[in-house]
Amino acid sequence: MKRRNFLKLMLVSASLIALYRLGGNGLNSLLHTNGVTPFGSWYIVQVGSTPNVNVENYVLTVDGDVSNPLQLTYSQLTSMPSVTVKDTIQCVSDPLFLRANVEWTGVPLSNILRLAGPDPSAIKVLTFGAEGYTADLPIEKATDDVIVAYMVDGKPLPQVHGYPVRMVVPGWWGYTYTKWLVRIHVTSKNVLGYWESLGYPDDAVK
Repeated sequence: MKRRNFLKLMLVSASLIALYRLGGNGLNSLLHTNGVTPFGSWYIVQVGSTPNVNVENYVLTVDGDVSNPLQLTYSQLTSMPSVTVKDTIQCVSDPLFLRANVEWTGVPLSNILRLAGPDPSAIKVLTFGAEGYTADLPIEKATDDVIVAYMVDGKPLPQVHGYPVRMVVPGWWGYTYTKWLVRIHVTSKNVLGYWESLGYPDDAVK
């Protein structure tokens, strides 16, 4: 029994050390499970470096198998009807500690896709970040409750968390929440995003 308790203590200690190295992100996220998680306590997981996107020149491209390709500026995007949603974003690699409780504001992706007019044969929506990251969504999810977010907790997105625009996919794992969003590509082909091509599921329901 003593040995079992010792092993548990060692496991907790190792977790706390990992959290410290992450700037306390996971621990603070747990401490704020009844409210929003402060920016400084969000976890950060990304494949490339943090890009510097100039909002004055920002354009969100919507293309692929659509009848009306779009080029939306930041001003146009933020002028569209918006929604605010409370959500918990979690990393699939460590959902207990790498999580944040967030209130997102943005444009429903379904509204943007409606303007673009997806082809009836479309089955996927591929999202691109300015740093080269990609993720894919089945068209059924993309036209459901997904948000193209430009505000978090009533403020513009922090740069490290996707400023000026990022994807929000409520109820799904964090690897689908593409940061620094610059392109939405609709396709009738079974394309895969970065993590999906490495074996992560397209259906990323938590």
